[in-house]
Amino acid sequence: MLKTEIEALLYEFKLVFEKPVGLPPERGHDHRIELKDDKAVVKVKPYRHPTHQKDEIEKLVGEMLQSRIIRDSNSAFSSPIVMVKKKDGSWRTCVDYRKLNQLTIKDNFSMPVIEELLDELGAANVFSKLDQRSGYHQIRMRESDIQKTAFRTYEGHYEFLVMTFGLTNAPVTFQGLMNKLFKQYLRKFVLVFFDDILVYSVDGASHLKHLRIVLETLKAHQLYAKRSKCCFGSKEVDYLGYVIFGGCISMDESKVKSIYTWPVPTNVKELRGFLGLSGYYRRFVKGYGFLARPLTDLLKKGAWKWGLEEEEAFRKLKEAVCSVPVLALPDFNSEFIVEADASDARVGAVLVQKGRPLAFFSKGLGVKHMRLSVYEKEMLAVLMSVKRWSAYLVGRHFVIKTDHHSLKFLAENQAFTPFQQKWVVKIMGFDYEIQYRRGIHNIVVDALSRKPEESSCCTMRVSHVDSKLLEKIKETWKKDDKLRKIIEANEEEADKHPKYQWDGEFLKRKGNLVVGNDSELKKEMLKFFHDSAIGGHSGATATIQRVSVVLYWKGLKRDVKNWVRECMVCQRNTRDKHHPRGLLQPLPIPETIWSSIGMDFVEGLPKSEKMDYILVVVDRLTKYSHFLGLTHPFTTKDVAQTFLKNVFKLHGLPSNIICDRDKVFMSLFWKELFGKLGVVVHASTTYHPETDGQTERVNQCLETYLRCMTGERPKDWSEWLHLAEWWYNTTFHSAIRTTPYQALYGQPPPIHLSYIAGESMVAAVDRGLQAREDAIKMLKFHLQRAQDRMKSQADRKRKECEYQVGDWVFLKLQPYRKQTVCARTGQKLASRWFGPFRIIERIGVVAYKLKLPENSRVHPVFHVSQLKKMVGSDKVQDEWPIIDADGSISKEPTRIVDRRIGKKGNRAVTEVLVEWSNSFLEDATWEVLHLLKQQFPAFNP
Repeated sequence: MLKTEIEALLYEFKLVFEKPVGLPPERGHDHRIELKDDKAVVKVKPYRHPTHQKDEIEKLVGEMLQSRIIRDSNSAFSSPIVMVKKKDGSWRTCVDYRKLNQLTIKDNFSMPVIEELLDELGAANVFSKLDQRSGYHQIRMRESDIQKTAFRTYEGHYEFLVMTFGLTNAPVTFQGLMNKLFKQYLRKFVLVFFDDILVYSVDGASHLKHLRIVLETLKAHQLYAKRSKCCFGSKEVDYLGYVIFGGCISMDESKVKSIYTWPVPTNVKELRGFLGLSGYYRRFVKGYGFLARPLTDLLKKGAWKWGLEEEEAFRKLKEAVCSVPVLALPDFNSEFIVEADASDARVGAVLVQKGRPLAFFSKGLGVKHMRLSVYEKEMLAVLMSVKRWSAYLVGRHFVIKTDHHSLKFLAENQAFTPFQQKWVVKIMGFDYEIQYRRGIHNIVVDALSRKPEESSCCTMRVSHVDSKLLEKIKETWKKDDKLRKIIEANEEEADKHPKYQWDGEFLKRKGNLVVGNDSELKKEMLKFFHDSAIGGHSGATATIQRVSVVLYWKGLKRDVKNWVRECMVCQRNTRDKHHPRGLLQPLPIPETIWSSIGMDFVEGLPKSEKMDYILVVVDRLTKYSHFLGLTHPFTTKDVAQTFLKNVFKLHGLPSNIICDRDKVFMSLFWKELFGKLGVVVHASTTYHPETDGQTERVNQCLETYLRCMTGERPKDWSEWLHLAEWWYNTTFHSAIRTTPYQALYGQPPPIHLSYIAGESMVAAVDRGLQAREDAIKMLKFHLQRAQDRMKSQADRKRKECEYQVGDWVFLKLQPYRKQTVCARTGQKLASRWFGPFRIIERIGVVAYKLKLPENSRVHPVFHVSQLKKMVGSDKVQDEWPIIDADGSISKEPTRIVDRRIGKKGNRAVTEVLVEWSNSFLEDATWEVLHLLKQQFPAFNP
């Protein structure tokens, strides 16, 4: 109904939405250009423009002449024009008035404050927004100042008869006109910010009246709006970068996206841009001042030094801005409540009304204020927050809530110190009541005032899942009687349970967030830390290390081990680790990092973004690895260039390279190149890849990761390669008792779980360097111990493996075999194990009969080496592949996609493009037709 009535109203005022023609009327509000020196003249040489821009200039100048907003000029003034490309690809002419603006006296007109405008919208439910068309061109220039707007093009000299974009006082002139025309309606049902007019009402009936008044005003003064940029009768409206609806306010999603995707600043100018945009929304962000402090410190002269602390602050501030709450708009007929708190380093507060937050405030304390007593800091928090929101509080009764009991008597106590005397005077005149609130109920403000204890973090998501998981964790504390009692006890006495820390918002144990007794939530956490791309289906030890960096719950190690053992993806895809014959002869441990490296290829991969090989490079001391995609065929020179571009630039040249006897590494070019560079190349013995066993092990880990992550789409492996490298280098290695990342860089990797806060890693330089040396020594010790343990294990004999009838096992099948003239690709990332299947009979000593699907064409008796016992109770079987009689996975041709004439030897043959069963169309292969018919006689193409 409202929509129909609004459409009728807009039709009645359709002239308001037409394109203006000619000069605007005289309104007694012309734009003026007052110069500091009346005799000054601005004359700037025109800029050069390419030919295609000259055509646009000629066209746009012609349109402005026809519209009579410019005219030919003989003025002594002349400013150059610049061409600006619009989003739609068209051009806009702008005049560079910078020299003129430097000589212009600035107007001191007070511009509207956006926060004050938004405060008027608390009771509004219906909105209309009008965007004025060519707003500046709807105001005339004062006759004596027209000559000062002159600009020159390659074809002539012109001057503006109307106010144009780029003049220093133009915004003030335009805002002044809008305030003058809508003066009697402002703050009643109209807000005006430059050319944006917002009409707001409590209900639809009053909104129709208000909208009519605004349209009548525009029509009477011949002001125009652009219909395509307006909205009418909406319950929700985007205004000045905010989204307003039903007494609430939130951030504009497009602005949030701009902040989240903002690149790391490289200079002060770029940092100012980021802080300007993020600071626009600081009222939404808890602890904005504290989060931004390392960045704002860089704005000081000569202070630019971007390091780990600044990088962490930049990341945290982006995440904080992008996960802000929806705030309520103020209702000036209801009571305001100020909740304030202080810690050693900062103060924080939240303005509340009807139980909903209106705004947040936090500020770091300077050195002088850090020396104050606890009482004085709590007083400072109250006074600073009252001062911050004085526009809301002055002249009305409000409540102050604090968790410091002594402050309850602030108005009655005598001010003894100069500080107390100074600040008590500033709160005099306010009508307030102070109420005491226990700290356990003051969680939000307490968090605003307290510095997080850790600076490391770990990403739980690629969207906003992290905050939801945090809320779930908090819920477990309420349901867990033991944890609830710990929180209550620590609230009364901080050291009652010394193993647990409660800061008013987070319950931690040894710095790790505590998870209560909730089995489903624990499964959700384990699924992320083990099954996701970050977890990479790592083993139990690595997963325990990854989880225990940020979380704690009783029985965590046991739960992780059970989860990894019962993971169906791991059971299907991970290798069995058998001990080979012959004693192990470990290589000597390198003396320094990246002095000795291993190199190898992962081959047999399906084509992915034109790549089908991976060059693996491993530092033998720290285990740090690089995975580099290659396209086969490649030359020795290609591999050498890939190494130099991706590894040498980061770590320099090694002393020696351990590799297998691949023809690339054995070529004369390879030996000559690295020989001249002083690098010794050591090749493994024939058919004994264990010489470079650790690189082979890295290959296995990489293949397993890609196999688990790509699943049914192995051709997507290249998209996971960079994540695989990060996963491997940040995974705990039992051999070195740390991660390769920490072994190389001397600090733990940033853990990606954005809602967990951590300790700062900053230390004195001398202690840091000594710790680095100690870390290298400890690294060598763990490597030596791991090698000794590995040698002992490798020299043992194999143990007999037995299963019982009724056991469930996985069956190892050969991956896609060669069918015709075309070899099957993707073998590396094919699943290794199928099933599980039940053992129904033991055949002899080392063979078992399985209960296979009815459609299987393979003999159901298998050697024990092809079986692996299933762990867990989940017996969901994957789809049974087509199996040949020899036990290898087969595929059937389903249709002919295309034909061509090919060449085999010296004769022409017919080739067909075949689509295979259980495969994608892009997996179709070219086959020789007569060979295809021989192998698949039942197939009739």
